Amino acid sequence: MMALGLIDKLTNFLIPVDEEAVAPERAEVPVTKDAAQENERRPKLKVHSQPAGNLKVIVDLPTSFDDVQTYADYLRNSIAIVVNYQQVDIATQQRMSDFLNGVCYILGGSVQRISEQVVLYAYANIEVDKKIFAYSVPTYVRVKE
Repeated sequence: MMALGLIDKLTNFLIPVDEEAVAPERAEVPVTKDAAQENERRPKLKVHSQPAGNLKVIVDLPTSFDDVQTYADYLRNSIAIVVNYQQVDIATQQRMSDFLNGVCYILGGSVQRISEQVVLYAYANIEVDKKIFAYSVPTYVRVKE
């Protein structure tokens, strides 16, 4: 019961009750000068929340350097990309990576390597939590000789 009262107090403090939503029995209570002064001194707080975003992520397996233009268009249109470079040689991977790194730099995005051949390219205002990579990094196992 005590916790419910505390939660109600915090909720009422952070999200003030609208005048129209006040229960009828509370609306009839006369407001004293002390209560009016307290309401004036109480800080007016606004709760800011981000709208539910539409995060779009494309996962692709490029076969040639020609795919890089499509990836740049995705980033420009606020779509993140996970690129798996398994199907291309090292030189093509390096060229594609350099190009997409430049696109991310220009757009204010970020690049996160997930593994040797898998890279996440994100546009601006996307935060990537580094903890997700803890599962993809292989652990060191000592081999008995």
